[in-house]
Amino acid sequence: MHNCDDDLCHAEEEDDDGLLPAQEDAGGTGGYWPAPLDAVGAAFRLLTTGPQPLALHAARIAGGLPDRLVPLDEITVLLLRPEVSAAARNKVWAELVRRARSGSPAWTVGLTGVALPGLTRAAADLAAAYDGDPRDLETELLAGFLATVRSLDLDDLDSIPLASRLMWAAFRAGRALACRDAAWAARRRDLDDSWQPPPRPAGHPDFVLATAVRRGVITAADAQLIGASRLEGIPLSRLAAATGRRHDSLCRRRAKAEKRLTRAISAGELEFPGIP
Repeated sequence: MHNCDDDLCHAEEEDDDGLLPAQEDAGGTGGYWPAPLDAVGAAFRLLTTGPQPLALHAARIAGGLPDRLVPLDEITVLLLRPEVSAAARNKVWAELVRRARSGSPAWTVGLTGVALPGLTRAAADLAAAYDGDPRDLETELLAGFLATVRSLDLDDLDSIPLASRLMWAAFRAGRALACRDAAWAARRRDLDDSWQPPPRPAGHPDFVLATAVRRGVITAADAQLIGASRLEGIPLSRLAAATGRRHDSLCRRRAKAEKRLTRAISAGELEFPGIP
């Protein structure tokens, strides 16, 4: 994985404040509670886009897979390719489960991030029949998924179709909540149930970065730089031109901030809704 868009980065220390033009504080969330799947997705992106992305050496897990370290965002795409055998896919899932069960928060986020396409589809399928807060539904999906991860026999993973087992567990947990909610609504249908959750505010700061700012892991300027370059895809060269900063200075600043951020996520110092 590359560390910057154009030039190589250097390791020397440099302290740049006021990195980007004045913007709204990245630590201010306005009390907004993010969607749990969005929180996992943001954490997953940060763990897979830094200078040392969370990765697996795919060929050592199953034959026919790339003979190199493959970041987990690429693993997610790899597992969806029809040419990858079911046996190989299951071995990758088994390795992810083992690493998550080792107690590492980073690998728990990694496993859940790889499962996000399936979890997102399950949430969408259930949302039409659920009248409550969609964030509650996503929390139940994640709880069902993670409870099943914790209950698996680690000596028996190769004999279990792990992807379908985990997705169905998540779906059943979400469906149980939807059924409970429907029964509750039927008992009080004479009352006003017109409340809807507030819309997601436009342009709200990335909440994983905002949490890191509040905890003092990174500065607001660091969060703006990572958010703009990593999550919005703005090249560092363009940010350097817009702010009058040197490209290599921004590159070093981002690399140091991402290292601190990755350490905090790996140590479980940042909270993500639905992830214990």
